[in-house]
Amino acid sequence: MMLQNSIAVLAVILSFVGSGIYIRSILLGKTKPHFYTHFVWAILTFIAFFAQIQDKGGAGSWATGATALTILATAILALKYGTKDITRGDKISLVGALLAIIPWVLTNNPLWSVILVTLIDLLAYYPTIRKSWHKPHEEALLSYTIGAVKFGLSVVALSNFTIITTLYPVAIILANIVLISMCLWRRKLLTLPS
Repeated sequence: MMLQNSIAVLAVILSFVGSGIYIRSILLGKTKPHFYTHFVWAILTFIAFFAQIQDKGGAGSWATGATALTILATAILALKYGTKDITRGDKISLVGALLAIIPWVLTNNPLWSVILVTLIDLLAYYPTIRKSWHKPHEEALLSYTIGAVKFGLSVVALSNFTIITTLYPVAIILANIVLISMCLWRRKLLTLPS
């Protein structure tokens, strides 16, 4: 239990460090977050946090709660400092993600709730992936890397290993790895001479 708590505290610290790096990059004008993505992520991360608490995730859920708070801060900053390149596909993604919350609310089953929240969260990556495909330098990849490590630690610190407590953080780890890999690949391609 003591080891789990220590790992969980480290994950929470990494949550704030990673978000601090991201927020600093936003304020310096280097990172242009997509409001739609961060707005949906904030809502869904709070939902995932409460589902983990309900399923006795213990200290392993602390990082999800800290992440929910920091993503909300990023969403608020994105209103002023984020990308203004909003496409029709971004709007469809936002509406789809928000509409998908309705079945989550109607579902009184924590397993289906976490599955829906995870799928909606992955859908919310679309605007950021689309923007990052064209502007891969506008994302603070260190922050996403720290996020993947943080959620890895949070899984290790869980008190109760179930699909309900692990699906969301594992999906976010994988999604972050995909985003990081895509941005690195696109950065390399964009710097190659034609």
